[in-house]
Amino acid sequence: MTYGTFIAPDAELEGLKDPNEKLNVPVYSGYKAVRGSGNFMGRNKIFDDIYQRARRYRCAYEDQCSIDYYFDLVTTMRDFAGEYDRVVEVGVYMGGASTIFAGCSEWFDFDIDMVDIDANCLRYSYERVRRMYPEAAKRVRLFHGDLPTYVDTVMKHDAKRSVVHHDGAHDFNQVVKDLASLFYVQEQLHAVICQDTHLRGTVEEMNFVDMALYAVFGLDLNYAPIGAVYEDQDPRTTPNKWQGNYFTPGAHEGFVLPMSMNRFVYPHPSLRLESLLPKAA
Repeated sequence: MTYGTFIAPDAELEGLKDPNEKLNVPVYSGYKAVRGSGNFMGRNKIFDDIYQRARRYRCAYEDQCSIDYYFDLVTTMRDFAGEYDRVVEVGVYMGGASTIFAGCSEWFDFDIDMVDIDANCLRYSYERVRRMYPEAAKRVRLFHGDLPTYVDTVMKHDAKRSVVHHDGAHDFNQVVKDLASLFYVQEQLHAVICQDTHLRGTVEEMNFVDMALYAVFGLDLNYAPIGAVYEDQDPRTTPNKWQGNYFTPGAHEGFVLPMSMNRFVYPHPSLRLESLLPKAA
């Protein structure tokens, strides 16, 4: 069992045309955010480089964020430069945001811990980073587990200043648990970035990332909105054919929370981190 530990990349992926096939990571829509519009070119030289490398990457994959969101991530990393030592990326899927952080890491001198409950997604995302940014791969570690377990295993035991990017579980209860776990390491937390704050879906999925942010940080949440905004006529505001997910019209794709401007209203200080950890099987 590797859950709750750092794991090694899979060296056997290096020569494969489509590494996701060996790892059984499915490609649904095949959407490639940074292969489309060039409207963002010429505005940020770091993003220009990421864009060009993404266009040369030929393996099968899909992204689940917009190009607007990825561009704003680069801008956010630049704006926070010098204030953090590590990005903790929670939920990697097929490495869309991972490659953005890798593309920024050499410029702004930070390490990357990728955290996911799916070891195959971790290994695919690492391989995508390695092919696009081999010089940044040495900065990347792969943690197999959820965010509360990572907090308990890693963050509680070092003093690195961190930006946490959350694009993992979107279920309200799990997002609350994830974000609440950061209460126990808040002194080393520079900022929290959450994606899919506009996401909704079936009642079984309970996709309420934005509501979970309010539950943990209070109704006076201080944040900068990032990413795309879709209007009523956009087909993405209608449930899709795969999971029934859709985007709320007029809502931003992501929130950036500087922790100097926010506070935890949950959990209560008497609640122990152990209560947020996954139950033993």
